[in-house]
Amino acid sequence: MRDEIISTAASAAAKAAPPVTVAGAVAAGASLDRLVVVLTVIYLVGQISYLAWRWVREWRQRAEA
Repeated sequence: MRDEIISTAASAAAKAAPPVTVAGAVAAGASLDRLVVVLTVIYLVGQISYLAWRWVREWRQRAEA
């Protein structure tokens, strides 16, 4: 039961994080268009990093075989 509660709370927090971040940044004075650009860049860097990591991992696995 405790694990289910923790899982549900973590899921809710993860779902609420992006809107809370945007609302906080706008309240702090950042314009929404600038915030969208920054978040897009962060997302792209994360996606590119993950893709590069996955390719290197696959390349190493093929090299070992």
